[in-house]
Amino acid sequence: MPHAKHADVSLYYELHGDPARPALVMIRGLARSARFWLDFTARMARSFRVVVMDNRGVGRSDKPLRLYTTRSMADDVQAVLDHAGIAKAHVFGMSLGGMIAMRFALRHPERVDRLVLGCTTMGGRGAKKIPVSSVAKLLSAGRMSFADALEYTAPIVVSPEFLRERDDIVPAWRAIAVSEPVPLQGSALQLLAAAEHDVHKDVRDIRAKTLVLTGDVDRLIPAENSRRLAKEIPGAELVILPGAGHDFTTEQPEPSARALERFLLAP
Repeated sequence: MPHAKHADVSLYYELHGDPARPALVMIRGLARSARFWLDFTARMARSFRVVVMDNRGVGRSDKPLRLYTTRSMADDVQAVLDHAGIAKAHVFGMSLGGMIAMRFALRHPERVDRLVLGCTTMGGRGAKKIPVSSVAKLLSAGRMSFADALEYTAPIVVSPEFLRERDDIVPAWRAIAVSEPVPLQGSALQLLAAAEHDVHKDVRDIRAKTLVLTGDVDRLIPAENSRRLAKEIPGAELVILPGAGHDFTTEQPEPSARALERFLLAP
């Protein structure tokens, strides 16, 4: 599979689906490589030429030991699209990936067709903070192996009800973690990028047609952040998935895919 280069950083990515279909780049969140899309990549490849990538710090991309920002990670996305020969694409980011997508839409507006911001936040004074209990869980997970941390934090990433119904998900995550261990510095540097992210003064400058998508029981980034984003971005549409937690494409892949297709394929 190909690697793009942004300065000295090698970035792993994959292409799925018919090249004649509209391009869609999907950007994952904190400590998640492209493999964490699970079957959602194949589902979206029915309608799109899908680009998935490993953000710097995780998976098969480089993990440089220096400050990460959502600006530099947005420029990583540009490098991937350049290498793939894609001039313009729909952009869908979740969580930290949504922050990167916002920066990409602001820094490279000519490369964005339509924009989907999933379970994310503008940061700064415009954000509703992560619940203290979730912050404490994330901090505790920092002392664990990557696989154990994924299992420990699962109840704030997906709903407890979903975990009871789908006892295959955590083992699938653990298998990815074992094959692609994320070093503590990689996840920590990504976490710092999310912590410094602040576009609350800039989101009104986003000109791409935008869908803001979230679950109503998100225990990590409260849904109020999506409501605020939809209010601030000119003409943005808000869709809230009932009963879905933070990782809504894992919990509700079909409703998520239908929401994306309806928005991205509309005239």
